[in-house]
Amino acid sequence: MKGVQSEGGAVSDHDRAFFLVVTIKPRPDRLREAEEQLQSMRRDSLTEPGCVFMHLVQPEDDPDTWTMLEMFTSRAAWDEHMRQPYNVDGNVILADLLREPSELRFFTEK
Repeated sequence: MKGVQSEGGAVSDHDRAFFLVVTIKPRPDRLREAEEQLQSMRRDSLTEPGCVFMHLVQPEDDPDTWTMLEMFTSRAAWDEHMRQPYNVDGNVILADLLREPSELRFFTEK
């Protein structure tokens, strides 16, 4: 998946494939609710044209921490994703279900 080239032939960072690794630390007493909320947000996200994939995974060596692996066609597609009402409202709901705010790491395709 390649980004859009500018007139000079270079691909702008804003148009390159965009990846996220989100570290999520659910509260032990709210695991089921946290997973349900995340899966609901994931289902909605997967309907967006700019969302390539989104997977909620659990490390084998750390069951108390989850990871969401995400890929969007571009940073602009992710920016649009973050403006969706189900995402804005869902993150407010999710805040009470987590031990601490999620950590987001951003990556662009080389």
